Amino acid sequence: MPKQKTFFALMICFSLASSYAHPVTPTYFKLLGFNDSMFGLAFAFMALGMFLASPFWGKVSALINSKLTMALGSAGYGLGQIFFAYCTSAGWILVGRLIAGLACGAFFVGALTYITNKSTSTSRGQNLAINATIQTVAGALGYFIGGLVGAWSLPLILNLQIIQLFLTACGLYWLLEADKTTNQPLALRQLVKEANPFRAFLASCQFMNWAYVIIFLAATLVFSAYTAVDQAFNYYLKDVYHLNSSYNGFFKGAVGLISLLANTTVGLYLMKKTNVRKSLVVINFLASLSLLLALILPGTWAYVGLIIIFYGFYAIVTPLLQDVIAMQATKANRSLVLGFYQAINSLGMIIGAFLAGGLYDLNTQLPFIFGLGAFLLASLLSFYYQRLTKST
Repeated sequence: MPKQKTFFALMICFSLASSYAHPVTPTYFKLLGFNDSMFGLAFAFMALGMFLASPFWGKVSALINSKLTMALGSAGYGLGQIFFAYCTSAGWILVGRLIAGLACGAFFVGALTYITNKSTSTSRGQNLAINATIQTVAGALGYFIGGLVGAWSLPLILNLQIIQLFLTACGLYWLLEADKTTNQPLALRQLVKEANPFRAFLASCQFMNWAYVIIFLAATLVFSAYTAVDQAFNYYLKDVYHLNSSYNGFFKGAVGLISLLANTTVGLYLMKKTNVRKSLVVINFLASLSLLLALILPGTWAYVGLIIIFYGFYAIVTPLLQDVIAMQATKANRSLVLGFYQAINSLGMIIGAFLAGGLYDLNTQLPFIFGLGAFLLASLLSFYYQRLTKST
């Protein structure tokens, strides 16, 4: 992949910045007097934006190029964070979250498309694994920085995030090579026509088959479970243990280290040396097992430690899922498939965020129980998918 180091450096910059606000969000919402369900609602609005926009950006990436799509996404996220930081009413904060979600759809679809278009068939899996590792580890480091700086000054970390997102957008546009996937000129009329998100969803009929239905359903369960656990755990530390945002950062830092070790050892080994479809089944099952042990073993630190191990398994699952889906796509429908994959990712985030807030209000452990069941079902669906595509 040309300019590989530059691309991954910019991915680090975006992943760092995108996580700065997460550890301070519970504190921020408490200061503004919002109720407990607001943390799930705000995240769900962001996920809704990603869900609506991702298929659209999948189509647009084929008309323009991935670097421009990513640049628009990073700048749009910065715009959304301006609303988040400077508008203190619940309604305007939700608007900011929705804008951020629309922008994230552009960035993540653009990044996946750039990697698959610029990589060879032999290096694609490795580059996807590196990308997933960067997103997890840099995201955790950004979480750590956000927690520490945010505990000292909320305005400082929010403004730093906004500035870094806009600078990253400039870097993505000026420093990367274009990868325009078609020779068609970009017509404004065509772009407006494609801007209907539901029309973009209908485009999935061009590639959808039973195997895709199964693996996308498994992916929806994985992303729903992870989001529910992640959102509930983040809020749990503040609500139950009354820890300030720096502790959220410390825990996410530990998650980043575990994820880095998991992906650079186990993850890369599975991508290079094993049948990825079979490995996906096993890792999904181990993720569900870690949640089960967290729920039944006594002791606070056992609970926290097993949740962190769960994060490590999720870090491995992500590139495995991406490689399985990209492997089945053809060059002609790749942008559509990856756009739909990102939409499924966002759909899972919407479901997980809404359930995290609602279930948490009923019982603080219910989001984790949901995560256990969803990952277990995902492992069964992954097994069925592996059997269904065994001959391909």
